Amino acid sequence: MEKDQIEKLLMDSIHELFINDRIFMSKEYDIHERTVAHRLAIYIEKRFPEYHVDIEYNRSRESYGTDDIGNIIGKRLPLENIKDENSYRYVYPDIIIHKRDRQENLVEIELKLAWKSKEKQYDFLKINEYMAELRYQFGVYIELAEREEDCKIEFGPFLKKTSNL
Repeated sequence: MEKDQIEKLLMDSIHELFINDRIFMSKEYDIHERTVAHRLAIYIEKRFPEYHVDIEYNRSRESYGTDDIGNIIGKRLPLENIKDENSYRYVYPDIIIHKRDRQENLVEIELKLAWKSKEKQYDFLKINEYMAELRYQFGVYIELAEREEDCKIEFGPFLKKTSNL
């Protein structure tokens, strides 16, 4: 698939989210991001019938072992660019479009609600890491807003933020 095709399918999925679940797009409603990711994943799944669409997915078997459970694939990333042992946390992708238990990773999506988007650079880091290490063909940052026309879709990899020191 090409970037333009994926962007159109994601935009169509966001449009369906606004048609069916507009209440979630209200800042005052203050719904959790995972709830919105779940609903959006349902609409994305309709448009990618040959793939699995999962949220917060944390397993893989191929290349990581062949047991029935698989290995946890959470990424260990630094917090706020601090590199000491206590400043790391495990992260999982918000939404992925992939083929389970195979290395066919199409899209990794990080999702933010515009009124809660303070960690955008951290999401960019996550996208870059997933693309590099798990070979996602596309890494996408989606920022949902109260109005559909204000939503953003950005494709990675993203430039690393430089320090002002």
